[in-house]
Amino acid sequence: MKKINYLTLILATAVLLAIMLFGEIYRSYPPFLVLTIVALGIAVVNLFLIHHKNLQLRLCIYSSIVLLAFQVWIVYLLWFSGLKVVRFPVSTIFPIICVILNIIVIGILRKTIAAEEFMELMKRRQENSKKK
Repeated sequence: MKKINYLTLILATAVLLAIMLFGEIYRSYPPFLVLTIVALGIAVVNLFLIHHKNLQLRLCIYSSIVLLAFQVWIVYLLWFSGLKVVRFPVSTIFPIICVILNIIVIGILRKTIAAEEFMELMKRRQENSKKK
């Protein structure tokens, strides 16, 4: 489970990096660039929190919220504002892909945290039964 968790975190970070490098829309509009940098920063920090599962879970939730708001803002600007975009670039769906990857990581982290808490509870019960 841990390998799948880190692989999905690496994929989400790679997709955000692809947004930074290849997304023309994101670089041309400064608030998009700032949100991309914030989301990428959260993803990179999240990669290095190997032993802090609860903090990693919270950062995945925050990252998902930021990316979902980012996606809604992109859709609003492209469809409902006065921008005349004839062809949507593929990079406009990258934030929602990152949200999906973060949701997968959240599910894996919740199961891992629950398993660790269960194992700790079982160890305490064994220690208490040995003392009697």
